[in-house]
Amino acid sequence: MTKFTLSKKYGKVAIFLLLPIILLSLFTFVFNKVNKRASAAPYTEISTRVTIGNSAPAFTAGPTESPATSATSPASIGATITFSGTATDSNGESYYLLICRTNSATPSTDGSAPTCATSQGICTSTVTTSGTGTSCTYTTVSGDSWSNAWYAFVCDNNTTSVCSPSNQGSGDSGSPLFVNHAPTFTASTVSAPVNPGGTITWGSTASDPDGNTVKLLVCKTASMSSGSCTGGSWCTSSLTTSNPTCNYVTPNPYADGTYAAYTYVVDQFNLAATGAAQGADKTYTVNNTTPSVSSVTLNGGSAISLTESTTTNIPITASVTDTNGCTNQSATSEITSVKGYLYRSSVTYATCDTSGEANANNCYPEVSCSAGACSNGVTTYSCTAAVNHYADSTVASTQFPSDTWLTSVKATDDDSAVGTTEISTGVELNAIIGGNTTPILLDYGTLTVGAANNPLDKTLTTVPTGNVGLDVQLKANTANMCTNYSACTGGTPIPITYQKYALAASTTYASGITLSTTNAEVELNVPKQTSTTAPSKQTWWGIQIPTGTVAGIYNGLNTLTYIMGEIANW
Repeated sequence: MTKFTLSKKYGKVAIFLLLPIILLSLFTFVFNKVNKRASAAPYTEISTRVTIGNSAPAFTAGPTESPATSATSPASIGATITFSGTATDSNGESYYLLICRTNSATPSTDGSAPTCATSQGICTSTVTTSGTGTSCTYTTVSGDSWSNAWYAFVCDNNTTSVCSPSNQGSGDSGSPLFVNHAPTFTASTVSAPVNPGGTITWGSTASDPDGNTVKLLVCKTASMSSGSCTGGSWCTSSLTTSNPTCNYVTPNPYADGTYAAYTYVVDQFNLAATGAAQGADKTYTVNNTTPSVSSVTLNGGSAISLTESTTTNIPITASVTDTNGCTNQSATSEITSVKGYLYRSSVTYATCDTSGEANANNCYPEVSCSAGACSNGVTTYSCTAAVNHYADSTVASTQFPSDTWLTSVKATDDDSAVGTTEISTGVELNAIIGGNTTPILLDYGTLTVGAANNPLDKTLTTVPTGNVGLDVQLKANTANMCTNYSACTGGTPIPITYQKYALAASTTYASGITLSTTNAEVELNVPKQTSTTAPSKQTWWGIQIPTGTVAGIYNGLNTLTYIMGEIANW
């Protein structure tokens, strides 16, 4: 046996270095002992094996579609639908989310994405770690049906990939996917023109491929959004299965003319239709109506009294109504002219309806009228006819006792439509018995005692100032002419009987008519005035100076009273 001694200084280090060698020697010894013992008996080695099968992933959340669709909230064509879900694979493998149109999924054989039956795929996600949510998207197209069933699968990415049973989710976020299709709108119509207050009807040829209801909108401008006219609407129909119609009742009054109108159709989800009639301009027309004249009055219903030797303003009033309103579409007056016509009844409106038929005796046409305020198409007009003093009287004992005076009022609108109304009851035009005689000083000149105006040579001229023919009544106011008239206390009074008159020129003094202090009717027969030139008649006058008359200037006063002459002499 080898013996060695470790110094105290290095003893602990040496033991540490030798420890592995000692342990190895001990292990070898024990192994040899055991092996020697085992080799002493026969034995058999048994191999073990287990095959772990591939399991399909399973949904732990979903599947869902977003946004969720339903029969009352379908997706539009072109909408993006996201399908989501979460799956766990018991083998810890990643998985794919597959959405198919049929209940059939084909797993891959190389770990790639699974597939649906031909043309039945909707979307497939990317490979996703087990337990992690995933999604895929689909954009709806016009070829989609109204209701589109879908089936969701999760498939692992093993080389012997398997897919889960289908799952269609639940509720609105589950299958099916509803896709809304635009209605078709192929034609629109508008009814014939109407008068104010009439009803305009728009029709359509429209339906919905999904069987949804549709409605018609008629817009004031070519603009519609989300089922509403953005610039105002004329009418909107109720929802109906096909061919909707709607009506617009025009106001009364309402300006005549055409009005732009644009037709649109939407479905119950306010999806706009396609087709040639969408947004078509279907204007409607309101007819021009004839204005009507009512409440015509002449001189307030009272008899007309004229003024001698001048014109008298006679009032005419009327109410004019136009169902096209106060103003037209150009914001100018709907009524362009209102005129009054004043005439004697037997003359008639038919022969007094133009300015060329004017006659101061019996016809005053085209009298301009002024308008008051217009409200709801109704305006009161006032006209004034300047009637000459010699216009025909219609009272008893005149030329036309069976006549009255009538007035018609004619209203013309901006389309030249004319409405005319004649007063229902005429009024009388009173007689004016008036005249004027000149000169107002009947000067017999300078005469000597016993001399006379022979023949009668001093004239008085009488003209009418009213509207009838005239005779006169003559008298002297006092019995004498005096130098200090009317006291008659000076000079030698000259009796009135020395004054004479005649109705013809060159009448001798002896043949003249003696003046008295009592009225005597003189058949002067002054005709009625019928034009601007007044007719006239003369009387011839003279005086004889009695014997013994003191020289001086003698004055007196005679009176001519105008009376209505016999009609035959007018």
